[in-house]
Amino acid sequence: MSRTTTTPPTGQKSEPVPRAARGQKGPGNADTPLKPAGGTARHAVEGGLAVLAALTVMSGAGYTALRALGADGSAPLTQLVPALTSLAFGGRVDLSADLTPKAGAGGGMLDMLGGGGGLSVGIAGQVWAMPLMLTFLGAAVLGWCFFRPLRRRMRPAPALLIARSMGALGVTAVLVPALAFMARGSLSLPESVSDRLGSGGGSSGGLGRLTGGGGIPSLDFTVDIVLTGFLAVLEVALLIGLGCLAARRTSLPRPVALSRARLKWNPVTSTLTGIFTALCTIALSLALLAGAAAATGRDQAAKAAGALLLAAPNLLSAVLTSGLGASWQAGMERRQSQGGGIMGSLGGMGGGEGMGGGGAEGGGKQVDVSNKAVAGLPLWLIGLTLLLCLLVYAGYRTAARTPARTAREEADALLGRHVEIALRAGMAVGVGVLLLGLVSQVSLGIGFSLMGSEMGGMDAGLDGSVGFPALTGFVLAGPACYAGSRLRTVRSLDRPLPPRPRGRTQVREVSSKPRPRRD
Repeated sequence: MSRTTTTPPTGQKSEPVPRAARGQKGPGNADTPLKPAGGTARHAVEGGLAVLAALTVMSGAGYTALRALGADGSAPLTQLVPALTSLAFGGRVDLSADLTPKAGAGGGMLDMLGGGGGLSVGIAGQVWAMPLMLTFLGAAVLGWCFFRPLRRRMRPAPALLIARSMGALGVTAVLVPALAFMARGSLSLPESVSDRLGSGGGSSGGLGRLTGGGGIPSLDFTVDIVLTGFLAVLEVALLIGLGCLAARRTSLPRPVALSRARLKWNPVTSTLTGIFTALCTIALSLALLAGAAAATGRDQAAKAAGALLLAAPNLLSAVLTSGLGASWQAGMERRQSQGGGIMGSLGGMGGGEGMGGGGAEGGGKQVDVSNKAVAGLPLWLIGLTLLLCLLVYAGYRTAARTPARTAREEADALLGRHVEIALRAGMAVGVGVLLLGLVSQVSLGIGFSLMGSEMGGMDAGLDGSVGFPALTGFVLAGPACYAGSRLRTVRSLDRPLPPRPRGRTQVREVSSKPRPRRD
């Protein structure tokens, strides 16, 4: 009679397997030897090179988009590309020009008042618009180059991560203001814009009445260097902080990796960051497809590729926030003259036909973008449906990445696991919607002044509500992520248990007869 027993394998000495960092694969860490963490100078240089790579990609994408849109005929690209990159950091472009009428230029009012004596119309304006695709590309490259090299290295000391961050912030504080300083020149206006501003309206246009139809041949543009540099440094610091929370397959200092904030918020932030990255990558792929179609000689495809390469995330933000109740309005409004007396009689520079208005004085045209129909469906309904699907998936992935609680943690917790996931996801979505609503807005303002008094102008842009969609996003994300977390639990219970790995036990036959005693 014999019986079988299961015993551990003999004759083999087991070696301890290093414990994998949170979010990393254990076998990969055990089989692959980790490289040294490196010194302080190396980390500082790598942080600076990460910023340099991000700026290079942003400038290259901006150059490609401007060429596709045909903007190289308005100003040299060596001036437009730095200006566009500065806008991607949240900078502001200032516009200015002086319009002096020529003597005998058709009887303009300034000529009658002595145009050759130094009277001129001052033009000043500002442009604020963030091309979010450039911002996304810069953030993606910076995050990849900053955190990816740490994946196969030994856990660095906190001082090394600080040196890496200081290197990135230092290079940002030097290169971004240098780019903003290069973003200055003269911009030739297209004929359609010049006609709208009064250059082609003859004596009947707003400017034509003053200049005799002189028009605006060009505008000088500069970038606010201090504001752009400050915002760039702030954004890089926020990106590094977000990366410390959301990065999964990397090696961070122990105080950061085991911090309470990272352990609680890493599943949520990593999931939402991955979803937004996937959406922007899809939009970038569409831009590349449009560029490939433009290579066959289709001009409209080239313009579509350039627009997507600049503002695809802006459009995506408008669609998603429209589903949360945001009312996006695009349009133009004329400014009223602030002068009195003779200045008031010369005013109305924004109210004539030269400004494209034929309605009442001070009126404007507004278009409700949120109610536009696409394929027969309103834009807000498309955004709401897409957002619900994404939030349910976000709850599913967050639950999969959240470690299971122990019995003691479950007893001490104030909220259930699914409720806690839903609450954190709702807070993260609310903050994200608030930021997207702020950076997706566009504003353009141009004013005309004479002898220190504003004579009119125009304001155009894309505006949308911010506070209400953020609150709606928080309320909607909670139930949707709760449903996704529950779905993950149900699916995990239905899955069969994984098979027991081989090679860890061996079966041997044991006889039931007593062994002979050895004397």
